[in-house]
Amino acid sequence: MLTSFFRYLYGYVRIRLTGYSPERFLNLCKTHHIEIWDLQNEGAYYEMNLSIRDFRRLKPLRRKTKAHLLVTERHGLPFFLHHYRNRKMFVVGIALCIAFLYIMSLFIWNIHIEGNYSRTTNVILDYLESEHIVHGMRKDKVDCKEIQSMIRIQFPDIIWVSAEIKGTRLLIRIRENMDSIPIEEEAGSEEPRDITAAREGIITSVLVRSGVSQIQVGDEVEQGQLLVLGRIDILNDSGEVSGYQYTAADADVYARTTYTYYDEFVLSHEERHPTGKKRYGIYAKVGGKTISVDLRPKFERFSALNTEYPLKLTENFYLPLTFGTTCYEEYEIYTESYSEEEARALAEANLHEFLENLIQKGVQIIENNVKIEVGTNTCIAVGTITAVEEIGSSVPAEILDEPAMPSEEDEK
Repeated sequence: MLTSFFRYLYGYVRIRLTGYSPERFLNLCKTHHIEIWDLQNEGAYYEMNLSIRDFRRLKPLRRKTKAHLLVTERHGLPFFLHHYRNRKMFVVGIALCIAFLYIMSLFIWNIHIEGNYSRTTNVILDYLESEHIVHGMRKDKVDCKEIQSMIRIQFPDIIWVSAEIKGTRLLIRIRENMDSIPIEEEAGSEEPRDITAAREGIITSVLVRSGVSQIQVGDEVEQGQLLVLGRIDILNDSGEVSGYQYTAADADVYARTTYTYYDEFVLSHEERHPTGKKRYGIYAKVGGKTISVDLRPKFERFSALNTEYPLKLTENFYLPLTFGTTCYEEYEIYTESYSEEEARALAEANLHEFLENLIQKGVQIIENNVKIEVGTNTCIAVGTITAVEEIGSSVPAEILDEPAMPSEEDEK
């Protein structure tokens, strides 16, 4: 590959050799260290390739062997430039293009972040921008080790960061600590706290790890009612309260709860129907600016879909230029009405979504008493859902004043 490049760079010709003794001519070429490649015997003549410099050394050899040489092909950069010698602007354009690509390769045009889940890409990019790490900055101004340190300090839940430059891309890979939130909650659990009821219901089970239980299985509790007390009374020898000890109440309290479900929608609704008519617009993003050819159609109603094509020479060589198209599609709105089967299916889908949201929150559904009725104009789903769930909610404990100690006169 490298040999072919240099041959093209310096230029070479393909010649046809005829005469009385072509073998003698080839032997002389070897004696004088003239490089020949792609030699082919065509019967009455030979064809071969050799460089321009070696071709100029053939004159004495040709006279000595009385060989006849005919140039059949010319290849390489010197012949290309000679062909376009009268088109100076073309050559200048090539030079400017090469210079442009070289200058563009000195900057970062794409910041790519991988491995983030709880932290969105926009949040990390906004932080980097506040630290002057932005698209379009010079690559020699980028300190990958400093970026790694800044991200770890700013986002404690990110436990590993890797930053590297590939072409015109700044590639940042991160790894998050998915257990950071529970750890933070445990760290703050030393404060005095009570547990109250987040919902009303009938207690089905109580497991107290710390604190004093205020309820029993079978009790009916209201929302906000105290379930587990985080204050422990300290009694003296007389059985009187002499002080208080506080702790963070910790317990699993499950109760039988009831949800009231109601969903109503009209059978008539509007539907979009594409007409098939489309119009297209084009735009380009250069750096942070957008240049567009506004071809927005004169449709009364339409939807718009943007598709962007970032310009890059290789996978990692991005340029600060993005082309995009906008597709405008016309649609019309018609008023339609659900059939009874469609209305029931839609109501069941809404109910299923409601139940799935409860299950994702840890609620166990034990009874579903929701009925669906389809009327002339509306569809109504109404009823109750019985469930078992943890209803304990941690709240700050009330700090009481210490009880007054009895004096000696009171004791007498």
